[in-house]
Amino acid sequence: MNKNNTNLNYQINHIDVLDGIRAVTILIIVWYHIWQQSWIMPVWGDVNIDWIPRNGAICVDMMILLSGFCLFLPYAKEMVYGIKTSGTKEFYLKRAARIMPSYYMSVLICFFIFALPAGEYSNSLFMAKDLASHIFFINNLWADTLVATKLNVVLWTVAVEMQFYIIFPFLARCFQKKPIITYSVMAATGLLSCFVISTNAENISMQLYVNHTLTFFCVFANGMLGAWAYMNFTKNLKYNISIEMLFTVLTFCGLYMYRIMCNNHTYSSNGQKWQVDNRFMLSLVFLLIVISILMAQKTFQLLLGNKIMKFIAGISFNLYIWHQYIAVKLKAFRIPHWQGDVPPNMLNDRVWMWKYQTLCFVTAFIAAVLATYLVEKPAAKIIYSKINNKLLKKDA
Repeated sequence: MNKNNTNLNYQINHIDVLDGIRAVTILIIVWYHIWQQSWIMPVWGDVNIDWIPRNGAICVDMMILLSGFCLFLPYAKEMVYGIKTSGTKEFYLKRAARIMPSYYMSVLICFFIFALPAGEYSNSLFMAKDLASHIFFINNLWADTLVATKLNVVLWTVAVEMQFYIIFPFLARCFQKKPIITYSVMAATGLLSCFVISTNAENISMQLYVNHTLTFFCVFANGMLGAWAYMNFTKNLKYNISIEMLFTVLTFCGLYMYRIMCNNHTYSSNGQKWQVDNRFMLSLVFLLIVISILMAQKTFQLLLGNKIMKFIAGISFNLYIWHQYIAVKLKAFRIPHWQGDVPPNMLNDRVWMWKYQTLCFVTAFIAAVLATYLVEKPAAKIIYSKINNKLLKKDA
């Protein structure tokens, strides 16, 4: 039996199908943002899957859930198996290695290569605020730096993640000691934040508060709960075909529930208010899907645990960072070329729309590969070597 597994097929170190779940989530979000620009509806006769990209925004919650799940997985392993995890300093260094090189590179490119030369800032005060808020990962706290930023709109999610990272080691240790109490407090914080925002929806900017870090506390909490539950399952449930089939059925039940929630989101009068009202429940549906897939790994291994999915997961952070910015800039620069004052997608120019959409995907993937292998991985290698050197000195 593989030393990384227990009970035959339950992986507790690197979980292959998690790569696939992350890859699919990122691809849906990418599709959503490009769909917003191209207007190509994926409808072929009676086959209509337009609901997938149309509801791509809510898949950000799945991304946050996966973050909470993966962050807490080593701590959950320590709780259940007694395998000690790394310390707080190592956690911060690893997060910095994963996030900061690619993130700061994107901010600098957007600022010095595009925003400044094009004169996108109307005044120097907002320019300073926009740049400083992104440097310190607080750009989601003001409406102008969140919505009107010239430095890539999607970076608000990185701010949410980094703000959570600051307190995560403390929350993780609290969860290890008092899991139910810690989970309840985190979930209550998220639910209360969502409730306050929802009840004041008419008087506040939903664009600002729907993406507030506090509203995601319940999502992070469910991710951490899922990691703990998964580790307990792997230790206490003996693998057999019946359990695999049960969780396979539960996976499709979760996907069906997700389809219903997408439909409700599509036809809601206020999509952002719907997100706040349903953030906790949506994350539970996502958690059901994730846990069920993990417990039925053999069923989904070929689809989600393959090399292609692992590759996409590996470049997913940079793919997320660049795809929307690239799509917007390509249209602004009229690439592919178009004439007149009305964008071709508004004229239903299908030839241009398909060329544009294809170019968006290809360019985004190229940018993600270059950023990952020329910036993220080399920088991470340097930082990780420093971590290993410190650990060796401690052992010596």
